[in-house]
Amino acid sequence: MKKLGVLDRYLLKDLIVSTLFSQLVLCVLVSIVFAMKAVSSGYSLGIVIPWLGDSLLYSMYFTTPMSVMAGCSLSYGNFVADREYTAAVASGISPSRLFLPMTMLIIPILMLLMFTQSTLLPELQHRKQDISRFFVKQLENIGDGKKGQIPLDDQGGVIYWEEIRNGTDLKVVFIEKQLNVSAGGAVANSSVTDETPPTKINARRAKLSVDEERGLIRLTLRDVSVVFPVNSSPTGQKEFLDWDHETIEFDQFNVDFPVSSRNRRPNDLPTAELAERVTLLKAEVKEIGETWNTLPTAEEKQKSELRQANLTRSIRRGETEIWRRRAMALSVLTFALIGSPLALLMRTPQKLVPFFFSLLAVLAVFYPLTYGGIQLSRATGAPPWLTVLSGNYILLGISLAMLFRLRTR
Repeated sequence: MKKLGVLDRYLLKDLIVSTLFSQLVLCVLVSIVFAMKAVSSGYSLGIVIPWLGDSLLYSMYFTTPMSVMAGCSLSYGNFVADREYTAAVASGISPSRLFLPMTMLIIPILMLLMFTQSTLLPELQHRKQDISRFFVKQLENIGDGKKGQIPLDDQGGVIYWEEIRNGTDLKVVFIEKQLNVSAGGAVANSSVTDETPPTKINARRAKLSVDEERGLIRLTLRDVSVVFPVNSSPTGQKEFLDWDHETIEFDQFNVDFPVSSRNRRPNDLPTAELAERVTLLKAEVKEIGETWNTLPTAEEKQKSELRQANLTRSIRRGETEIWRRRAMALSVLTFALIGSPLALLMRTPQKLVPFFFSLLAVLAVFYPLTYGGIQLSRATGAPPWLTVLSGNYILLGISLAMLFRLRTR
């Protein structure tokens, strides 16, 4: 037992070092990508560097499972390459017993991710979505640049430009956003339904400013062309083919965007609040279904059907978001179970070979099935516990087959 204890500590130390090193490498890569993207968009380092903290914490929910997989496959691959695995089996140690250090590593990480995915992750997700407001409030620091963009609110408002001077003077501007358009101005509208096409605005020049007191970002456009949707359906339906577009030319046109970041998207809510919201929406859908036959007119029935369809989409988005968080947390377990037995089964002296095959399995199975399952549930209403977790199920099945093969070899 003393020898086994020494071996456990040896493997556990190697697993921890390999996992931490892999996490460090991934964090550096993510930081470089985020920083380069932000700087290339015209943002100064004084803005980018404070933002990287939130971005890195958010990205760790996706890089940690990969780091654990890399740490396990590299550590056990090294264990095999140095012929330590052969010596351990020859000494009468069961291959299954060698996975105790891996279990000691992944259980605390799994528990931490399962807890924080329902609390800390939504907050980081919101702050990442809301980071554009941090940029906008420091527009004077952007300086000069070419070809940039700023997302201005959480309903999809984005400004694209060909050139910017002094952080506020823009040339060749394009905006695509759902807006309430009136003569000479427009206000971003968050109440427009998902079926309403966006308004498209083109301008030769623009002036960007922030009104802190009113909580607005004002974009003053010059030489403007506004293309906005008009519902052409005689019944008021809002399908894609029921919309026409009209164009209006303006010498000057103002667009106001809200700066306030207090409103959260449903997917940015903590899991408990999101689940409660989904329950309330389901109750409302059930109530609409029970009262539909009692509505006196066809118009009211049509409105009820549209409302029910919108609520159903919101329910599906909420449910898939909840299960997506759980799938990412559980992937720590399934990724580790792929990397560890694969390294022992291959018994190759090339230490990196098990890592590359594990990475291939993760990229070819987990991510396509998980995000494909999200889209499938949103489109068809299939149970998300089955579709969103399908990547984990398949990887778990493969890993159990490898463990059985390892034990009977």
